[in-house]
Amino acid sequence: MEDRELVLKYAPIIYFDSGETIFPRAVGYTIFTRTARSASFPGREVPVPEGARVLEYAYYYDYDIEHMYDLEHIWVTVDGDGKAAAAQGSFHGKYLEMLIPGLHGALAPEGNRVQVFCQPGKHAFLPAGDLARIVPGWERCCLEGAGGPVLIGNPFSAKYAPEGKDLFIPRPEDDEHSRRYLREKLAFRPTLQYVRRELDPGIYRTWKELYELIPEWIRAECRRLERLYGD
Repeated sequence: MEDRELVLKYAPIIYFDSGETIFPRAVGYTIFTRTARSASFPGREVPVPEGARVLEYAYYYDYDIEHMYDLEHIWVTVDGDGKAAAAQGSFHGKYLEMLIPGLHGALAPEGNRVQVFCQPGKHAFLPAGDLARIVPGWERCCLEGAGGPVLIGNPFSAKYAPEGKDLFIPRPEDDEHSRRYLREKLAFRPTLQYVRRELDPGIYRTWKELYELIPEWIRAECRRLERLYGD
């Protein structure tokens, strides 16, 4: 089975808040056949059990409700029998277990595909939708708390980028345009009523390909907002 076919076969099913305004633009994938460090989630060593594979899905969004740029992750462990045996999802710089038998509100895998919930506006992954309530300010951040600058995410920051420099550098006006756009166009009232959203298979690409695209996408979005809000 080719890599892309494998990735689509096990692509997680994601449930978004019914009021959500921001959805993934692209998904970058990496397949691990041995334990190694993630290139898209700096600092995480992805453990691969013997005889298994881990499929890493990096979900890129043009915005988080509090800033431009967002990158979230799901890791699916596929055992030697082809079963989705485990899964973790990113959660504000850390990661949580997604497959927890008996957890109220959690959904069992649908065939090969794990099912997860996306925190409204912030896009952190949860095994059950109501768990969004554990995050302080989970509702406010989507309403009066919406808005924020252009974020230079860790894979693209000088600390982690192979080039040793930030791969995109926003101007003060870019930050202000981002704040305004989020407040005026993307703020919403979360409902904690979730809707399954199938992602277009065409948005999946290798992480290496996506890594090359994101900085230009950010620069292009800053130019778009300049045209929208600039004097």
